Amino acid sequence: MQALKPPTQVNFSPLTGHYTLEEFWSLPEPEDRSHYDLIGGYLFMVPPPNPPHGSIDARLVRSLMKFLLDNQIEGEVHHPREAIYRRARRSTYLEPDMMYVSQESLERMGKKRSSADIVFEYISPSTATYDRTTKADTYLALDVRELWLVDPTSASIEVRYASTESGLPVWEVRRYGTGHRARSRVLPGWEVSVNELFAGLI
Repeated sequence: MQALKPPTQVNFSPLTGHYTLEEFWSLPEPEDRSHYDLIGGYLFMVPPPNPPHGSIDARLVRSLMKFLLDNQIEGEVHHPREAIYRRARRSTYLEPDMMYVSQESLERMGKKRSSADIVFEYISPSTATYDRTTKADTYLALDVRELWLVDPTSASIEVRYASTESGLPVWEVRRYGTGHRARSRVLPGWEVSVNELFAGLI
């Protein structure tokens, strides 16, 4: 009789252990197109995206790339499975829906992408609370300078700018709704019309 190796147990409880990056990378992929985030060594399950996720991404990346090219701004734009990660006693690994990394940041970080200048997350009802709290605060801790939370349910773009208050990092929040244009501080002059971004999608 042959002894079979038990399947890898995926553990989400912070009470029973945490994962190193190597252990995290060796986990089996979820079967439903979900994926895992690793924050401080602990696992979080992220459900798969639903429409209009892809259309929002296509419109935003077109607008962002046009601005970068028109203004001859160097840097890189990445999508999953590109990640921000830090190896530590309690490691972290996140895959933003989209991120912009400036040339200056690329040169400073080298091959290990430990942060980004702008991160974009496309909100769905199933991820809204997680994206606005745990994940957003983790990006702040990872020195992300600007976070765009794009929400088709409310037809809004919430832009958070990294700041400090009493010596501690905080998000300065601006919410842009119908009739407004969301503005970047990391890329001065880049604006996104809320109406145009969601036109025909909601």
